[in-house]
Amino acid sequence: MKKIFNNMLVSTCVRIIMKIYYKIAIIVFPIITISMICMPSFLSTYANAQEKEFNFVAVGDLDCNINSKQTINNIIDKKPEIFLALGDMYYDCKPDEFKKAFSSLHDIIYMTFGNHDSWSKFAGLYHLPNDKPYYSFDKENVHFLSLSTESDLQQNSTQYEFVNTDLDIASHNRSISWIIVLAHRPFISSETKHIFEKDDLKIYPPLFAKYGVDVVIQAHVHNYQRTFPIILDNLTSPIIVTKNMTINEGTGVVYYVSGGGGHDLYKFKSKSPYVQTQYVENGIINADITEKALTIKAYTNKDMKTPIDTFTILKSNNYINTTPIIKYIYINTSKGNGTIPTPEGLIEIPFDNGTARLPVEYNYFSQKII
Repeated sequence: MKKIFNNMLVSTCVRIIMKIYYKIAIIVFPIITISMICMPSFLSTYANAQEKEFNFVAVGDLDCNINSKQTINNIIDKKPEIFLALGDMYYDCKPDEFKKAFSSLHDIIYMTFGNHDSWSKFAGLYHLPNDKPYYSFDKENVHFLSLSTESDLQQNSTQYEFVNTDLDIASHNRSISWIIVLAHRPFISSETKHIFEKDDLKIYPPLFAKYGVDVVIQAHVHNYQRTFPIILDNLTSPIIVTKNMTINEGTGVVYYVSGGGGHDLYKFKSKSPYVQTQYVENGIINADITEKALTIKAYTNKDMKTPIDTFTILKSNNYINTTPIIKYIYINTSKGNGTIPTPEGLIEIPFDNGTARLPVEYNYFSQKII
């Protein structure tokens, strides 16, 4: 009797468990099925969201008029983390008027000085590190270098030495994926109003090619232009590396002119053989930057939804994001060789051009000129 009871109890428990199992399965199985179908798409979307770093907007030559106000509104609509103001931003604007127009962008403006800009008149309204009209800064995995085409540009100038040193360091910094140079007057342009006004501009493009600059963004000429990826060793015979709209990093330097901020537009007299796209419209450029891609889209004020020009630079497949290298300090010294003490012993370092480049963690050294 006891055995029969036990069998009945087991049978009853099994039936109850099976009913619970089937009810759970009816609920859970569709969820699992849907998850298996949707998960790849979700993971892809999540990965893209995680990969996206930030965006910036760049434009110059605004003024205070209806066109420039529309440009400012379009900049705000793009919600940039950085606004690169490429010079000649205010023309006849009064300081209070200028400050009011850019009030919502004040904290993200980085100014590149133009020929109509006044250092004293608008002091304090711009991000100008070290109180110099040329400077550099890093944002995420991007190194920005802002030149002053209104300052001394000669090869023996302080600015030239700064640019050469800065790009040298950035090109060796493994935490930097992209190098972008900003300037007001253009290094290359189609024939239009007031270009090639300074011969000293010619000595900088070789540095850009040498140190792997990805993009140079300029203004001064009141229109939009984008070159092919080129090697610009001088201004007379650039080399077109490719005519593709998507390239791998290291395939030449792409030069932009984004001077349609709002001031009077300049018509083209001709098209440079090195310029791939050009048009005469007010508008901006917006760059989306990730670890593996830099995509720049140009928009006109008439249509901010559809870009009129798009160009993408890709990291090569064998690119590896490694640990950032040591930062450096520069010490003026006699030319020759010197040594610095490290945990691994003395390291000999050459002193080029009277400057020693030393890792900051070894901020002491013993000089031995030979």
